Amino acid sequence: VSCTLEPGSTFPVGHTTVTCTATDAHGNSESVSFSVDIALVDSTPPVLSGVPGNISRTTEVPGGRVVNFPTPTASDNVDGPLPATCDRTSGSNFVVGTTTVTCSATDAHGNKGQATFTVTITLVDTTAPVLSNVSADIAKEANGPAGSIVGFTNPTAIDNLDGPLAGVGCLPVSGSTFALGLTTVTCSATDLHGNTGSASFEVTVADTTPPALVIPNSFG
Repeated sequence: VSCTLEPGSTFPVGHTTVTCTATDAHGNSESVSFSVDIALVDSTPPVLSGVPGNISRTTEVPGGRVVNFPTPTASDNVDGPLPATCDRTSGSNFVVGTTTVTCSATDAHGNKGQATFTVTITLVDTTAPVLSNVSADIAKEANGPAGSIVGFTNPTAIDNLDGPLAGVGCLPVSGSTFALGLTTVTCSATDLHGNTGSASFEVTVADTTPPALVIPNSFG
């Protein structure tokens, strides 16, 4: 007995008629037919490839930073290559912290395949505060052998992340006795991440006052 399609053949989707025939030694033939119906039922989701691994970046900007990554591709067992999309696009701004990105593809029969990766943004502050309103150089007349007491206003400071900072200190401090000659005053401020900014000015104490002569009383 021979059939138009042998057992074990691959049958296409749809309706196929199979006819089987047997012929005896005297040339008499008999044929019978039956049908094979193959219905396409796709329950397999697409498979994504090229999904990035977890990404870690640093930033000095509190609002986060832009991150680029390759877009994955997808392939389906029935539909073949398919486009894949991610819920966050490459080139988006990612905030400080960890964000999960989900990429997916859906085939023509509604099966959805997806994969995820994370983008972690860490805030790293390496920028020192900036001091402003720094005193101009000061020239002072000595008012004693030790020099002179000099007062000044401490500068202000602002940081790129922490904003205005309190506690700007100067050495020597305002109101100190400055010796004759030139003294450099250094002022500094430190932000919450340990970055220190500084600025300086000079105080010069000079003796420009001539001696005062004491005239003795005249003798007659």
